[in-house]
Amino acid sequence: MVAMRLILYTGKGGVGKSSLAAATAVLSARRGAKTLLVSSDRAHNLADIFQLRLSEDSVEACDNLWLLEVNVLREIREHWGPVQDYFAQFLTYLGMQSVVAEEVALVPGMDELLLLTRILREVEGGQFDTVIIDCAPTGTTLQLLTMTDSSSHKFKQLVELERNILNLIRPVARRIRGVKEILPEDEVYQSLGQMVENIGRLGELLKNPQVSSIRLVLNPDSIAVAETRRSFTYLSLFGFPVDAILVNKVLPEELATGYFAQLVQLQQRELRAIENSFLATRLFHIRHLEASPLGPDSLAEFGEEIYGEEDPGRFFSTCRSVTFGKDGDFVHLTFVLPGLDKDNLDVGQKENDLIITAGDHFRVLQLPDSLVGRDITGAKYEEDRLVVSFGGRQQ
Repeated sequence: MVAMRLILYTGKGGVGKSSLAAATAVLSARRGAKTLLVSSDRAHNLADIFQLRLSEDSVEACDNLWLLEVNVLREIREHWGPVQDYFAQFLTYLGMQSVVAEEVALVPGMDELLLLTRILREVEGGQFDTVIIDCAPTGTTLQLLTMTDSSSHKFKQLVELERNILNLIRPVARRIRGVKEILPEDEVYQSLGQMVENIGRLGELLKNPQVSSIRLVLNPDSIAVAETRRSFTYLSLFGFPVDAILVNKVLPEELATGYFAQLVQLQQRELRAIENSFLATRLFHIRHLEASPLGPDSLAEFGEEIYGEEDPGRFFSTCRSVTFGKDGDFVHLTFVLPGLDKDNLDVGQKENDLIITAGDHFRVLQLPDSLVGRDITGAKYEEDRLVVSFGGRQQ
C-alpha cells in the first residue's frame, strides 16, 4: 500500500527547509492526517526542532505525528551485510589487512541508496496518510533523485544476467583454486538486485504527480535564486513534479528605511525575479521570524501562518513536466525546462532511449511504445520548453 501523499522539501543549506518541513508536518497532523516526518539529511536536526530525544525507529512527537531520523549505519548493517562482507573478503584476498578492508568495503554512494530504500519501506508500509521528507541540501538531493531514474531498471537486468551466468559456472569454478575464494555467493546478487528494484519503485512513486511533489525552499538572495532555478530545471528534466516554491526569511516592508533599507530593496528585487522565474508554480512568501520555531505548538503556529486555511498536503501546482502531442505522422515530446542555457543542451537517441544532456546533468529516457521505431527529426528550445520531434515509423 502506498502513502496517499509524499512531499519532499529541499533547498540550499541554511534556508530553513527543516523548519518549513516540520511546520508542514505538524499542521498536517493537527488537521487530521496521520503524518510521518523523515529526515534524509545526514546532519539531522529534527530532535533539536522538536526538542525530543529520537531513537533509530520512528518516535511519536504529538497526536498523529511521528518523526524518523534514518540511521544509515544501521541500514548498512541490516540490508547491505552480504555485499559488504563479500567486498571485504575480496579486498583481504588481494592482500589488504582485514580491518582496513572492512572499512573501505562500502561502495561510494551506497549509504545514499540505502537511505532511499529505508524511505520506500515507510512509504509502502501503508501506516501514514502523509509522508514528508526533509531532504539534504539541493545538490545531494538531486544526486539521490537521479539514482531513481529509469536506468535502475537496466542495471537490475544487468545484475540478473550476471547472477544467472554465475549460477551456471559456480559448480565448476568452486573446484578451481584461486577462484572459489573470490566467487560471490548468490545472496550477494539477491541483496543487490533487491536494492536496485526498490530504488526503481521509489523513482516511479516520486514521479507520480498524483502521489508526490517537491517543494523548493530558498531565501530571496541572488545565489539562492540562481541555484533554485537550476534545481527546478533539473527536476523537470527527470520528471519530478514541483508544486510549490517557498521563499523564506522575507523582511517586512516596514524595514525599508533605516539600517535594513538596502537589504530590503535587494530582497524586493529578488522577489520580482522569483515571480518571473516560476510563473506556473505556487509561490509562498514567508516572513523572517524573530526566532526559530521550536516544539509542536510553535511549529503549528508557523504552519498556519504559511498555509492559512489551506490544506498543507494539497497539490498547489499541477504543471506537467513532460507531455506528448501529435501532428499527422509526427509526434512531439515536450519538456518544461525553465531557465536553461540552450548552448549547454544536447539531444540524442540510442535505440529506444532518448538522451538529454543539460549542463552537468543528463537523463536517459526510455521511449514509450508509441515512439519505438521512430527517429528524431528535430529539436528546439523556446519559451522554456524543449520540443523533440519524431518522424513516422520505420518500415
